[in-house]
Amino acid sequence: MSSVKRTAPPRGQSRAALVAVAAELFARKPYDEIYISDIAQEAGVAHGLLSYHFKGKRGLYLAVLQQVLSEIQELHKPRENENTGEERLRGLYRRQIEYRRDHFHTMLAMMRAGGNDPDVDELYERGRRAGAEFVFDVLSLRAEPPAQLRIAVRGLMGMLDEATLDWLTHDCDLEVAELEQLIYTATVAVLRTVQPVYPSIGAIVDELDSTA
Repeated sequence: MSSVKRTAPPRGQSRAALVAVAAELFARKPYDEIYISDIAQEAGVAHGLLSYHFKGKRGLYLAVLQQVLSEIQELHKPRENENTGEERLRGLYRRQIEYRRDHFHTMLAMMRAGGNDPDVDELYERGRRAGAEFVFDVLSLRAEPPAQLRIAVRGLMGMLDEATLDWLTHDCDLEVAELEQLIYTATVAVLRTVQPVYPSIGAIVDELDSTA
């Protein structure tokens, strides 16, 4: 469950390059099993340089999570072959599943923070809001949604988290395509239940439901 390892930056290279190296380590191993000296060795820099840039391992870890958030936000951008609502949703879910698989320990730590670390929670919440806004955009909503629809879509973000968390902690025991289908089908079912509250999304939900 590791991503492709980057070449370590030469001594004194940029702060961003150091974050990239640390991101690879945090993706491969739990936070508590990584020491600042491990990151310095992997990056080929002096321990003091990391302390200068990040004030310690926690500062570096939060910088990594900032990068993870930026990468997650990039996942929301549709690819060239994603034109319909169904293609956009399926594409996002597939990329989310694959990203979480390839950044196992980092995503696991973020999803399990659960109020124990306000800084991590705030970053994770921004990611969830981006996901909810993506769904609202697929539904062509431009105004504030009614409470039922808002709550349902937020619930879908929780479902995505819990489904992928369970999958990751059970050795990815479904194929990516199977998990994508499961999450997509659940999404359509939830949207169908709140459609009467916001009839204007009916046509779009019908389109999404055509092959669910």
